[in-house]
Amino acid sequence: MRQVRSRPVENRPGNPRDEGRGQAGGVPVFGDLEFPGCEQVPMSSVQHEASEQHVEFWDEAAGIAMIADSPGLGHEEPRGLLAGVVERIAQERGARIGRFCAVSLMRHDSRGLRRAVEPDECLYLYPDRASLPAGGSLIVGESDPPDVVVEIDHTTDVRRGKLRVYESWAFPELWVEVPDAEPPTRRRRRLSGLTIYLLNADGEYEPAPASRAFPGWRAEEIHAAVNEPVITDRANAILRRVGAALGRRDGTGPDDDPLLRAHRREGGLCERVELVRETLRARRVAMSPAFPSESCLAALAEASTTDIVSASLACRDAADFEDLVRG
Repeated sequence: MRQVRSRPVENRPGNPRDEGRGQAGGVPVFGDLEFPGCEQVPMSSVQHEASEQHVEFWDEAAGIAMIADSPGLGHEEPRGLLAGVVERIAQERGARIGRFCAVSLMRHDSRGLRRAVEPDECLYLYPDRASLPAGGSLIVGESDPPDVVVEIDHTTDVRRGKLRVYESWAFPELWVEVPDAEPPTRRRRRLSGLTIYLLNADGEYEPAPASRAFPGWRAEEIHAAVNEPVITDRANAILRRVGAALGRRDGTGPDDDPLLRAHRREGGLCERVELVRETLRARRVAMSPAFPSESCLAALAEASTTDIVSASLACRDAADFEDLVRG
C-alpha cells in the first residue's frame, strides 16, 4: 500500500473534546483526526467484520477505514517480546495478567453506528474478575477497559489520531512504543522510545515517567525490555521488582505461580538430598547410585529439616534411613 501523509478524517466536523460532554451516545465528533502512515480505504460494516487486516481506525457512518502500511516482520517484534516480559512479571507477582493481541475496541453512537480502533495489545491486571472482550471485540461501556493499551508506532503516529480516541473513551493508561529497529518508511524525526500517557482528573492524557498500572515501571525500562533480544540480568531484576510490587499490593507472590512453585519445590528437594548425602558420607554409610528412592524423595519433600537430620544421624544404613524418614 502507498503511504499517506497525515490525511485528516473529514467526515464529521466538531471538537474532539466533546466526547461525553453532551454528545449523544458518548461518541465524539472528530473533524481533524490524522493517521500518518495509513491509507484511507472504503470499508462497510460487512467488510470490517470480515477483514483480516490491522485496521487502525474504522468509522461505520462514513464507511471508511484507515489501514497502516506494513513495515514487515519487525512490527511484530516488540509486541512478541512484550509477551515474555509481562509473563515474567506475572510469575513474580503470582497471578496472571490478561493479554489481548487481536481485539477491536469499538463504541456505538446514539444511532447504533460504530467507530472502532485496533491496538497492538491490551493488558488486564485482573482478568479473572474483569468483564473481558468477547468475540474479538470490546464494546466501550460494556466491557471493562484495559488497564493498559499498547501501541507500536513503527511507521504510524498514533498521537494525532488514535491517542485522541483512547483519551475520549477514558482508557486509563496508554503506552506508545517507537521501536529501536527503524524501517525505511519511518519518519526520521520520530526517535525510538516509549511514552506513557496517563488519564488525569480532567479526562486528558499527560505523559508520565512511570506506569500507574505497573507500579514503579519506568518508560525507559519498558522500552529497553521490549527491544533487547533476550531478557538480561538487569532487565530480569527490574521485572522481578515490578512483579513483587504488584504482589505486595495483592497479597500474592512467586509461590502462587504453579511453575515457580514447582521450581522452588524441586530446588528445595535437591538441597535436602545433598544434605542427607553429605551426612551419610561423613558417617561412612554406603549408598547405592539409586539412593534415595522415589518413595523416599516424596517423603523428603514433606519431612521437616529436623526429622531429616535426625534420620541421617540415627540410621544404620541407607535402607534404614529411608524407613526412618518415611516414618
